[in-house]
Amino acid sequence: MKNQFKGIMTILLFFIFLLPASSAVSAEIYKWKDKDGNVIFSDTPPPGVEEIEIKKFKEETIERPKTNGDTSRVKGESFREKRSYGNIDVIMYMTSWCPYCLKAREYIRSLNVNLMEYDVEKDKSKGEEMLRKSGGSKGVPLIDVEGIIIKGYSPSAIKEAVERRRSL
Repeated sequence: MKNQFKGIMTILLFFIFLLPASSAVSAEIYKWKDKDGNVIFSDTPPPGVEEIEIKKFKEETIERPKTNGDTSRVKGESFREKRSYGNIDVIMYMTSWCPYCLKAREYIRSLNVNLMEYDVEKDKSKGEEMLRKSGGSKGVPLIDVEGIIIKGYSPSAIKEAVERRRSL
């Protein structure tokens, strides 16, 4: 008797879990008006009607940005379209002999943004402009991503600044 009860319970549990799963897999929604003009939605077609309107709901996937565990940037985020990389303006103040300036140039170009380079040794007015933006620091490279100032070469800081400006 005990084994028979287990068998019945197993079959019963199988049907309890199988039926909801099978209906979710083949879900279609039918919409029609009854004789009184009421709109009816059902997962079964209306009786006695040959032509019916079948609507399948499209699933949409919205990719969220990678945050490296920092969810604070995602909370208030809207899912509007971001600016293209080509619409982001980056200014780099540099010198011709600086190896970090060359690395920064290569990295910034790989992002496909609009890059303007100024050699502060050849153009003194750009050197003064750099000093104003850096708060008096003479170190190169100095990178300006539409008002976000980055001192030195930091790929992660450059990428973060570009992404912040894309979200505007």
